[in-house]
Order: sequence, then structure tokens, then C-alpha cells
Amino acid sequence: MENGHSLRVCPGMSRVEVPASRNIIDSTDKFIIDQVFPSRESVFEWAKTIRRENGISIVIIRSDKATVKRGRKDKLILGCERGGRYKSKSKSTVTCSHKENCSFTLRCIPLSVGEGWKISVRCGTHNHDLLDTVTGHSYLGRLNEEERKFVNDMTKYKLAPRFILNALKERNKANLTIPSQIYKARSTYRSSLRGPYTEMQHLLKLIQQENYVYWTRRRENSDVLRDIFWTHTDCIKLLNTFHFVLICDSTYKTNRYRLPLLEIVGVTSTSLTFSVGFAYLEQERQDNFIWAFEKVRQLFKSETLISKVIVTDRDLAMMNAISVVFPTSIHLLCRFHIEKNVGARCKQYVKKDRQEEVMDLWKKIVYSSSVEEYDHHLQHFELVCADIILFVDYVKDSWLTPYKERFVNVWTNRVMHLGNTTSNRVESAHWRLKNMLQTSLGDLCKSWDAVNMMLKNQICIIQYSFQKTSKDVEHGCNSSFFQSLHHCVSRKCFKKIDKQLQRVKIVGTDKTICGCSIRTTHGLPCACELAKLQISGNVIPLDSIHIKLKSNCPLPPISQKWKDYCNECAKTWEIACAARMKQWEHIDPSFSKSSCISLNED
Repeated sequence: MENGHSLRVCPGMSRVEVPASRNIIDSTDKFIIDQVFPSRESVFEWAKTIRRENGISIVIIRSDKATVKRGRKDKLILGCERGGRYKSKSKSTVTCSHKENCSFTLRCIPLSVGEGWKISVRCGTHNHDLLDTVTGHSYLGRLNEEERKFVNDMTKYKLAPRFILNALKERNKANLTIPSQIYKARSTYRSSLRGPYTEMQHLLKLIQQENYVYWTRRRENSDVLRDIFWTHTDCIKLLNTFHFVLICDSTYKTNRYRLPLLEIVGVTSTSLTFSVGFAYLEQERQDNFIWAFEKVRQLFKSETLISKVIVTDRDLAMMNAISVVFPTSIHLLCRFHIEKNVGARCKQYVKKDRQEEVMDLWKKIVYSSSVEEYDHHLQHFELVCADIILFVDYVKDSWLTPYKERFVNVWTNRVMHLGNTTSNRVESAHWRLKNMLQTSLGDLCKSWDAVNMMLKNQICIIQYSFQKTSKDVEHGCNSSFFQSLHHCVSRKCFKKIDKQLQRVKIVGTDKTICGCSIRTTHGLPCACELAKLQISGNVIPLDSIHIKLKSNCPLPPISQKWKDYCNECAKTWEIACAARMKQWEHIDPSFSKSSCISLNED
């Protein structure tokens, strides 16, 4: 005993100093074996099996191969991971270490006669307690090459780390990986994708690789980007085919920099939502919105195709920008958000037992079908709420006086909005994007990757909806009266026409009773039109359906990369509509080729 420490000598080793308070654990008998191993790899695999069974963490200390230079010989030295001492590089940093100068050592060398490797124990003792459990061990739980590739693939397709870990443990019951190791592997994979590029350089590289059309705007006298707008060529084709309505809104919590994401969507003939474009804006100011909407306007092939109706919520900067860029378009406000705002003020000013009555009066005003009916409901509303003048003033000054033409039925029914009087479609698109994104703390590249994957799924669904329309017939509309519409009009249109047909018994041919709102808002035959057709014994003509609602105006051919995501059924749609494709190429031959357009603005 010297200075409270004991000295222990292991065979073939120099004297090792061990604290006297520590228990010496001898594991020599676990590694004494006469077996001859075919290779050094098989030796290490055997050692790993023993370490797992006995709670011993074994690592490679040294590995040499016989070479002509320097007289090296084949050998493999294994030891305990707690061997050696930690060398601190900075005294000011608070650190910790699991190294305890453990002397456990195994020596593996090839046989002197014949082929194979043998293993011998140079020192089989440990100066520390062995592991009670190996679960969560940083070394034993490391991912092997196959597992790392699996984690990378699952990361690429947005699988959450907890599900990746569960999948690994299902594949290998002996897997000891913990969540932190999955997170580290994911981070390493993302860093390897970016390489030496900055985040913005990598983002632009990804956009170019996937053949997107994009614009960027920089700060004055600087290389710092202010805004970036991007869209895919297939989205441009959809926009020019189904251009009648645009729905716009900004969303948040999509990136770590808290940049607002402007998303613009449209509606197909099969009543599905498609994305028109996306823009990351420096700020939600009128100047930023004007720049983004100018890029949207440039996507239209001609001035005649510019959207006639645009739906947003009451964002004043966005509203002003739309009036500048799209002065001829009719701008509607989201009825859902207006009702929420009025409901919140109702709870503030109106007693609880009267709130339901007051909101019912408000809804009657909003859904008025004529100017006379609107005036009547408004007067009744003012009379009932005469004792809550603050609420009446709020409703009139904030909504009815300045904006009634943008959300009240009597005025909105005069424009073809295809049933879009709220921004619910773009809100749903936000939800789908955030589901794909999974986190609000990712960088711009991760956010773009989620948008790209969402668009691929979206295109496939739209292609399938066109194919389904061309084959299926609505059960309630299989009579000869609908014969000319079969395989040409979407199921949504059939359902709306059938609903109008049920009104014929009440309406007849009287336009006053009918109102004809479905004709002006959707471009579909109303009840009085259907009644006249039945009286004359004619079928519903295909020309009575608005041209942009016909499903024989499908999505033009998509780029080869995206075709991989379409099933065979969707691909055959292009053959069935060859005439339409030729017409498309005649309108704009440039879209017959997949190209990437980049425009940078200072």
C-alpha cells in the first residue's frame, strides 16, 4: 500500500495504480478461449458478444496490419473503454469523463503456423464496477452502416425520430440505440447534404435541381436576400388551366427565422386545391406583397387569363397590394374570419343570454339574397341591438359600410367564385404543409423540402381525380338527362346539378324564385334552366357547363421526375386527352420542355 493506493500487476503488463477504495473485478475467465478465428473481424464480433452478455464495454485500442514498411505485424489490441486518462484542453471549461485508467486488455494475433487468429488475455481485471445494463450506452448503441442508411432514408421522408427508433428496434431486437443518437444521425445526414454551401446557396441549388421557377429580391447595395418566390412549372400549367379564383394567405411557424410564408392556391375542375406559388417575405408590408403578387401576375400567359376573383382575409397591406397589382379582379374577404371577429366582439359587448340571438341576426344579414332583404335584416338588427350601440357601431363601421360588397351574399353571388367565399382552402393547405414539416424550428431548406414533397403528392391526387372523372358515373346521375355530361364533368358538378334538379318542383321556370345564383357563382345550370330543358325534352348540353369546370381540361404532361410518383392509371390520362395537349403546346410551346427559370432582382 502506498499513499492509500494499491498496486496490482497483471500478466505481461507494467504495474498499474488503482485506488484502494475501488473493487477489483476479474473477468479473465470470460475471455479465455482456445478457439481459432478465421479473421480479425470475427475476433472482434466474438468480443462484442461477450461484452454484451457481461456488461463490459470493449473498444479497439490499436489495430495494425503487416506491411513492408517499418516492420509492422498483424495485431489487434482490445481494451476497456474506461482505459486511459482524460486530458483536459481547457481548464476554464467544466467537463466530465468516464475514463478511469482501467487496465483490461486483450491481444489478438494471427497464428504462427497455419491460418487464423487467436486471442489472449493480457490483463483481465477492471478497477470499476461493470455495467448493470447496456441500454443507452453511447458506444454499444452506435448505429452500424445499414442502420445509418435506414435512418437517412426515413429522415428524407419526414418520419419522426421516435418512429425511426421504434422501427430500428423492430428490425433488431438487440438494438441499444437511444433517441439522442437518432437526432445526431439526422443532423449529420442533413449537414452532409448541404456540404460547403451556405443555407441560402443550398436552397437555390435545390430549387434549380427540381426545375422550379423562382425570383429573388435583394436589399439595396447588398447581397442579402429580402424576398424569394418560387413555383413549379406544373403549378403554372394548372394556374393557366384553372385560373378563375385565387385564394391567398400568410402563415407562420414554418422556419426558425420567423419569416412569414405567403401561399397562393387555386381550385381545379374536380374541386381540389392546387398550389400556385410560395413566397418567403422579409416583412408583411405592402411593398413585399406587391413584389410577390407581381410575380404571380407574370405566371399568366395572357392578360385575359388573369384571375377574376381573389379571396383573402382582412390584411390591409395585402388588400392594398392586390388593388395595385390586380385592379380589375374582384376582391372578396373571408366570411369565416369576419364571423369570428364579430363573434368575439359579441361576447365582449352582449350579455350571454342574448349572444345567440344577436349572432343569428348577423348571419341573416350576411346571407341576404337581395338588397331589399339586406336592408330589412340590417334595420331589424339595429332595432334589436339598440341598447348595445357600441356593438352596432363596430359591425357597421368595421365591416358593413366599407366591405359589405366583399362578403355579403347579395353582392358575392354576382361573381363566379366557385363557392369560395372563405380562405379555408389555403388554411387547409397550411395545415398539410405543417404536417409535412413537423417542426417550426427548421431552416429554409427543410421548409422547402416539405413544400416539394407536398406538391408531388398534390399533383398525383389531381391526376387521379381527372382519371376517375373520365371513368366513373355518379349513381344518382346515370339517367339519359345527364348523358352528355358523363365522363366529361366532375362528380362535384354532378352533385350540384342534381341538387338544383331537386328544386325544379318548387321553382319551376320562375327566375325570381330560382335566383340563378348557381349560374353566376359556379357556371352551372340552375333550377329554372333545368326545368326548361325537361319541358322541351332535351338533355343537359355540355356547353351549359362553364368551360373551366369541364374535366376534359386536365393537367398538362408533368416532368419526367414527377411521373415516377404517378400510378399507371394517371399516366394514361395524357393519352386520352392528346388533343388537349396539342392545344396546350400550340398556346405556349415553351412548356413542352421542363425548364428552370431564375430571375434575380436588386
